[in-house]
Amino acid sequence: MLQVVTIDGISGSGKSSTAKLLAKALGFFHLDSGAMYRMHTLTSMKQGFKPDQHSDLKQVADSLEFSFAENGELLANGQSLPKEIRSPEISSHVSEYCKAKIVREALAKQQRKLGVSQPCVAEGRDMGTVVFPDAQWKFYMTARPEVRAKRRAKELEAAGMQADYGEILQNLQERDSKDTTREHSPLRQADGAVEIDTSDLTLDEQVSILSRLVRTAP
Repeated sequence: MLQVVTIDGISGSGKSSTAKLLAKALGFFHLDSGAMYRMHTLTSMKQGFKPDQHSDLKQVADSLEFSFAENGELLANGQSLPKEIRSPEISSHVSEYCKAKIVREALAKQQRKLGVSQPCVAEGRDMGTVVFPDAQWKFYMTARPEVRAKRRAKELEAAGMQADYGEILQNLQERDSKDTTREHSPLRQADGAVEIDTSDLTLDEQVSILSRLVRTAP
């Protein structure tokens, strides 16, 4: 069976932080699919493409070769991913730039390649439903909107970026709507996935719960 833990869920539910620490605890690699879509969006915008230029966006996706460094870091064309991919501007555009079927399929192909290369904790929005439907362990993370907005604001401030709570909350809600209603591979809970509401859980508690479930699963 494929040695992949999938963690899907809405923006700000704690997927990335939990996935990173869970991967470390399990000795797995961390596959951050959101970073891949963000890198694609940043590259596409820098090249002047619009969200409806699907064939051009597909070429951008094909031009980005993702791989794992020996230390587990996710690279694009052999280089570290820039901090700029986490900016509010990229966050507000990633859903529209990456909604086209041909773009998502191109990046999903690379995600599957990474997933079979190493035992992975793969987190995103369609990891358990589309990319790794045969994953050994599946989770779906959620949290209240106001909690998620506060977490995202704290993350941005820690990275030295300006954070407006109201703007972040609106962005999260808009992205939820786009991700759950898009035509191709919409965000939903995968069959057999365990739902984890992280609203009132610390990061350590989230990692502990998932780690225990993975290790005790048959």
